[in-house]
Amino acid sequence: MPSFLLTLLRRPHPVALPPMGQARAAFGALFGLALSGVLSQLVLAWSAPGFHAAWLVAPMAASAVLLFCVPASPLAQPWPAIGGNLVSALVGVACAQLVPEPMFAAPLAGGLAIAVMFLLRCLHPPGGAVAMTAVLGGSEVHELGLGFALAPVGLNTVLLVLAALLYNRVTGAHHVHKPAPAPSAVAAEDIDAALEHFGEALDVSRDDLAVIVNEAEHHAAERRARMLQAGDVVVPPLARLAPDMPLATARAILLRHGLPSLPVVDGEGRLHGVLTLKSLLHEVAQAEARSFRTRALGVLGGKKDAARVAELMMTGIAVQAIQPASAVAALAGRHGLARVPVIDGAGKLVGMAGPVEVLDALHGVQLAA
Repeated sequence: MPSFLLTLLRRPHPVALPPMGQARAAFGALFGLALSGVLSQLVLAWSAPGFHAAWLVAPMAASAVLLFCVPASPLAQPWPAIGGNLVSALVGVACAQLVPEPMFAAPLAGGLAIAVMFLLRCLHPPGGAVAMTAVLGGSEVHELGLGFALAPVGLNTVLLVLAALLYNRVTGAHHVHKPAPAPSAVAAEDIDAALEHFGEALDVSRDDLAVIVNEAEHHAAERRARMLQAGDVVVPPLARLAPDMPLATARAILLRHGLPSLPVVDGEGRLHGVLTLKSLLHEVAQAEARSFRTRALGVLGGKKDAARVAELMMTGIAVQAIQPASAVAALAGRHGLARVPVIDGAGKLVGMAGPVEVLDALHGVQLAA
């Protein structure tokens, strides 16, 4: 039991709103309530000179908390705010007239107001307070009857919502967020299934939740990318070439494995370079051209055809194992290679890696070699 009480009394995490945002919301509530009160008083003084009830009801302050602090909340949208307060006032008036005893009428009004707001999809927490105000507001409220829903409740709410829409738009707050700009691995049906399994109402829309999930995935991927090193994503090469290996043998190995390139290492495992099929094809084309000129023009000498891997391999293409994994993708893209060699501090080959391995590691999936 003590631990349960400690859990209940534990301070929650602060609202994810910077100090400037908190100040914006507080001043906005002041602005909205003041504007709503002044305009309501002027309208009622002009249209109903004998109006004696309050021109601004207390539950409007609770509505202001939602409209100015969490304007994107499903509970703070125009229809829930206006519809919720209006139907709650009507329910409260009906309960006050049908149940003479306020002790029973007040909780009945609060419960029925919530049920009706759920039914009409306009749940707005201050509506419960509006319904009880209709019961406990005294003789002046009771004399208004159903008119209490129109003025002051309806008038106050409409003016407060208009003030919130104007103020929030000017100050950069949004009542409706745009959908996630990039596709996410989590689909809409996944969000619905998770919410259904959660089994409790959340003060956030499904679309906003999808945006949050998408942003969380993006930031998590960036964080994993910063922590991931090239040595974490390597796969063993299917074959290795030696510097003194004949080009014909190297070509046969590349073709047998269906690979566009292979690392060239010495007997101690130190990397010397990379041989690509593209280099081989280029050398074959150059050799044929030289042979044609020799036969056609009788030219002697010139450049000798390459015979060994060391004569044709590309050098300087390698990533240190302790470098960020992003360096693998950058180097591979720069040279048009599917995979590039990854070496240790002694220059020995650790393995091969490319963009596919990096993406695979970021998503936590093991790639079959």
